[in-house]
Amino acid sequence: MKNYLEDLKLRHRRLNRMIDNCKAIGRQQEMKSLKRIRLHIKDKIAAAQRQMTPANA
Repeated sequence: MKNYLEDLKLRHRRLNRMIDNCKAIGRQQEMKSLKRIRLHIKDKIAAAQRQMTPANA
């Protein structure tokens, strides 16, 4: 599970760099698409972290 989480975090960082490049070049449509993908990955990261954290019962 940790490898999966680290892979998601790596993908998230890469998308951040790609989005920054799109801002500099002015490619708005591509940036919007990348932001949607980044948000989806962020949701997956949060879900994976919740699964790894034991529930306090």
